[in-house]
Amino acid sequence: MLRKIFVALTIGSLIFFTGCGGEENSDEPENIPEAPTAEETVEEKPLFEDTPAKVAQYLNDGTEYAVYLAFPKKSSEAFIYNSKQMRSASMIKVFIMAAVMEKVKQGELTLDEPIPLNAYDIVGGAGVIAGYGSGMQFPLRDVMELMITYSDNTATNMIIDRIGGEAINDYMRRNGYSDSFLGRKMMYHTALAGNGENYSSVRDLGIFFTRLYNHQCVDEKLDQIMIDILLKQTDIDCFPAALPDKKVAHKTGALDDLYDDGGIIYSKNGDAVLVIMTENFTGGEFLTIQHMKNFTRAVID
Repeated sequence: MLRKIFVALTIGSLIFFTGCGGEENSDEPENIPEAPTAEETVEEKPLFEDTPAKVAQYLNDGTEYAVYLAFPKKSSEAFIYNSKQMRSASMIKVFIMAAVMEKVKQGELTLDEPIPLNAYDIVGGAGVIAGYGSGMQFPLRDVMELMITYSDNTATNMIIDRIGGEAINDYMRRNGYSDSFLGRKMMYHTALAGNGENYSSVRDLGIFFTRLYNHQCVDEKLDQIMIDILLKQTDIDCFPAALPDKKVAHKTGALDDLYDDGGIIYSKNGDAVLVIMTENFTGGEFLTIQHMKNFTRAVID
């Protein structure tokens, strides 16, 4: 016992005198490493560790689903489920918008350029511009905004007429959107190219929205204009309904047996790019959207 007390006193004396003599007695603070923060001591879970299980839990009703999920500020990695070429419905319109913006950047178009409404472009489905008479003219920026915010089919056809279907397909090819293809105008049965159908994939759309989020799509100014347009989307049945406290810059698409939603979700816990495409409903559009909303809530926040 005495030996233990002596050793303890000796060590204590050495510590005391080291702090009081010679150079060690300077006013310089000791270089003591800072204690690790809670974030540093807790090992972060892999970004998508639970995502496959959530796909199985929420998107398992027999409908064919495809998913792209990324958190651009956290990682360049993305979770992709079932990335195959699928009918795009109105999701193709985001590529048409980007092709327009590229031509604006190159000086081939201006956003104030008047675009005529021709009788042969007036079609049914979504939109409001068809209510105006043939021969009316509208600024390109307004036509493009209607194409996105109201998914206006007539407005889309006006833009396809102005820049050409081949220019849109060329834009997609050059930028690596290899699953995306414009085969026809909206509500048309006559083919512009290929088999007359429009296609994309969650991979292509996810990459597009990630580039847009990072302002790496066309340029910073024009990318921000596109984001601002997407923030005005009027179809809010899916992502915005699932996340009413979040800002969502997105586009939707729908046909008789499919519904898609994709875009940028701004969240204080980490901004996300999410795209969900579907084919061949088993329970109808309403039920499919409910499952998409449940999945969205599960993976965001």
